[in-house]
Amino acid sequence: MHELTNLNLDNEMDLILAHKRSMKLAELTGLSLASQTTFATAVSEVARLALTDGGHASLSLGINTDDERGWQLMAHLNDRRRYRSTVSDDALSYARRLVNDLSVTITDRGTDIYLFCTLSDFKSVSTARIEGWKQQFNREPPATPYDDIKRKNSQLQELAERLRLSEQQYRQMTNSLPLLIFSLTPSSQLLYINQGFIAFTGKTLAELNRDGWLSIYHEEDRPLVRMAWADSVATGLPFQGEWRIQSSHTGEYMWHMVSASPLRNAAQQLLHWNGFMADINAQKVVQQTIRDNEELRHTQDELENNRQQLAVNINELSRSNTELSQFAYVASHDLQEPLRKIQAFSTMLTEQYGPALDPAAQDIIRRMQGATGRMQELIRGLLAYSRLNTEKPSFRLVPLTPLINEVLGDLETTINDRQAVMNLEPLPSIRGNAIQLRQLFQNLLSNSLKFTPQDRIPLIHIHASRLTEEQMQALYPNASGTFLSISVQDNGIGFEQKYADRIFNLFQRLHRRSEFAGTGIGLAVCRKVVDNHGGYLAAHSQPGLGSTFHIYLPAETE
Repeated sequence: MHELTNLNLDNEMDLILAHKRSMKLAELTGLSLASQTTFATAVSEVARLALTDGGHASLSLGINTDDERGWQLMAHLNDRRRYRSTVSDDALSYARRLVNDLSVTITDRGTDIYLFCTLSDFKSVSTARIEGWKQQFNREPPATPYDDIKRKNSQLQELAERLRLSEQQYRQMTNSLPLLIFSLTPSSQLLYINQGFIAFTGKTLAELNRDGWLSIYHEEDRPLVRMAWADSVATGLPFQGEWRIQSSHTGEYMWHMVSASPLRNAAQQLLHWNGFMADINAQKVVQQTIRDNEELRHTQDELENNRQQLAVNINELSRSNTELSQFAYVASHDLQEPLRKIQAFSTMLTEQYGPALDPAAQDIIRRMQGATGRMQELIRGLLAYSRLNTEKPSFRLVPLTPLINEVLGDLETTINDRQAVMNLEPLPSIRGNAIQLRQLFQNLLSNSLKFTPQDRIPLIHIHASRLTEEQMQALYPNASGTFLSISVQDNGIGFEQKYADRIFNLFQRLHRRSEFAGTGIGLAVCRKVVDNHGGYLAAHSQPGLGSTFHIYLPAETE
């Protein structure tokens, strides 16, 4: 079945809507007016069964295709009740005479009734047309409470003049409407309120006249209501507005549309205002939701624009960083040749002309050679750091214990001179780049040796442990997976903990060059190596009590 429309059958008004939509569907398929009426009447008869004893059902209308009968109009009534034959036989018998086929299925879950009307003009129906009809039904504007209220209020205004002598009939009529009906004199006295008004506000006519009818409105709305009422009294024009009225059942304030028209006698003298209050709270909620959605969409658009701009900025920053790294590499590489010449010439000058130079000139040459040496060391550091940015490392399984032993071998002279004690616990293998990891431990261990006072034997301890994802996230919330924690602990001079992040920046030194030599690049290289391996690097220290560098690397193995 190609369903075109569906509606719930709750009250008599739904029967009118069912008949209207059945007529509309039959008209679209090209049936004659008589056939349209016949089909709609059959649907109405079946739909009326759903309202018996206050039942609840749904009605679906659409087009069905059958291999033998071709295209058919189809109506499907689904009711949760099981119909009794005494209730349904007459209506079903009548409906069955009006359509080509009618079937009834009754189960423990309820009753299903199907009506079929065969279409003789097959050319008037196609899948494309059915889709178009479906869109027509979807675009069909819903029946709004406002239109119905306005019509009923107009009818009420017409009846009021004719029925002034029949108050009882007027009361019965107004009490039957789903509105708060009232009559109000120019002196702000209520002449009449219907039962709906009393039920909603919880106040009688006498109570409202005693306390003032403005008391039912929200405190914020009362000045606006008072102003609108004063204008109506002064001009004799209708009293209208949208304000909040408190419900006696929930205590909440609900939006109502208030409309009252002045009633005059034959001499055009103003008697009173007859009016109504209609609940429009749902409409207000929808309007506010639409406004909120518009604001949300506007915010989302701004966020998307900011995201795109951020992506552009990130790309530009990445490009600038790449160019800067390349420039640093090229500049550092090209600077080495002039420095080598300066060193060669200064050496030649010392060896060939040293005896002929006075002590001051010899001191100048020594200073120049020292500055050149420091410059070469700085350039080598920059080259090492720039390679970490420009060269993409290849990873493999690296045994850490042999790698660190090789580093200790490179530092053997310094270790022997200082009589340093190196305590290396067995370390596992880890997936990484051997060259970069060698740079990492070379810098850390040489720093530990360098920053230990000359009157103190260096004690360096290297050990490792495995941390779970939960333990790592306690340190770094964004960490994922297990990590290998490698600690390099020494008994050096240490530093203030507040400098723990600063020491990993380029050219950052905590001591004068006269105290400890260096370029301020080594720990920046360490941080970059750890970053390239997807890890974390931290330092903990106290002045005079040594330092501990913690290296956290993903514990992935091949």
